Amino acid sequence: MALAATFSRFGYASCNPNDRAGRFSYHTPPTKSAAAAGNGVPAIRRSNSWRCRSTATASSQAMAAGRRQEKKGVVDEEEEWRSYLAPERLEVVRQLEPWMEEHVLPLLKSVEESWQPSDMLPDPASDGFREACLELRAGAAGVPDDILVCLVANMVTEEALPTYPSGLNHLKVVRDSTGADATAWARWIRGWSAEENRHGDVLNRYIYLSGRFDMREVERTVQRLIRDGMTVHAPASPFHIFVYVAFQERATAIAHGNTARLVGARGDAALSRVCGTVAADEKRHEAAYTRIMGKIFEADPDAAVRAMAYMIRQWGVGELAAGLSGEGRRARDYLCALPDKIQRMEEKAHDRAVKAGKKATPIPISWIFGRTINVLVP
Repeated sequence: MALAATFSRFGYASCNPNDRAGRFSYHTPPTKSAAAAGNGVPAIRRSNSWRCRSTATASSQAMAAGRRQEKKGVVDEEEEWRSYLAPERLEVVRQLEPWMEEHVLPLLKSVEESWQPSDMLPDPASDGFREACLELRAGAAGVPDDILVCLVANMVTEEALPTYPSGLNHLKVVRDSTGADATAWARWIRGWSAEENRHGDVLNRYIYLSGRFDMREVERTVQRLIRDGMTVHAPASPFHIFVYVAFQERATAIAHGNTARLVGARGDAALSRVCGTVAADEKRHEAAYTRIMGKIFEADPDAAVRAMAYMIRQWGVGELAAGLSGEGRRARDYLCALPDKIQRMEEKAHDRAVKAGKKATPIPISWIFGRTINVLVP
């Protein structure tokens, strides 16, 4: 699962996340619009001249109708999230300021009580620095390549930090408009960013000291990711973005926690400690965003349930009834059905792979000097 997340984050691999062409390149699958324009897989085969005129006409009409429906869906989706920018809905978030001060800001730790990357890595000012580095490398030597690749993916995600607070500062009401606002929302964004900044630092330094990676390739990936930015849906709606961030914090906590467990079992105590510490931070941040969404559910359940894409069981979505519109009830029912649907899809995909006797494909990864890892490619 970790490798699947890695490749879905950076594209499918052939497999250098930096070079646009060549032996080890990541390629982004063409979008539907690019394919239809002839920039990817052709949308229509033009060689079917044997089809009768009526069939071709019916097909064209069906395609036109499909395009109109798709366009309408895009317009409806745009109108849906923009409805969350209505003054009465934004006022719901604005009124949470005192609650935010009391219930969320305390989850941040002061600088004095926070861990720092230097607490978990060899001290370059000490006489035993060389020996400590050799000990760290000895522990890293037993970590298999597939875990190393996942580690880089986790680190790169953390190092793209400049993108994340800039996204939060696009949100209505909660943004830090001056860069030094005194509101509870603004202080949360800055405090959260400051804590997150240590994650990329400590992982990057470990990766550098371990000697297991092609650091130039790793660094180019970080630069490319920050340069390219990130597109999110509903970019100005705090309702939607808080749901997304809660999901993201949960995902990173799981990823770092799994890495800590896996490398610890292979004898790398230093990396296990690093990843476990980062995972604990992410759990605390997840708790903060979960609290925010939980409070929004209390204040405006219809808006919350329709904006949500996750946190189904944690917030008792299935029990929501009062305050929901017809669209809100349909959104609730859809969300509650997702876990079972996803599980069935996963079971079917596994069964198909077993029946097909599908074998893993060896893929070279530039981060580890072009060594290959085995990946089950769909």
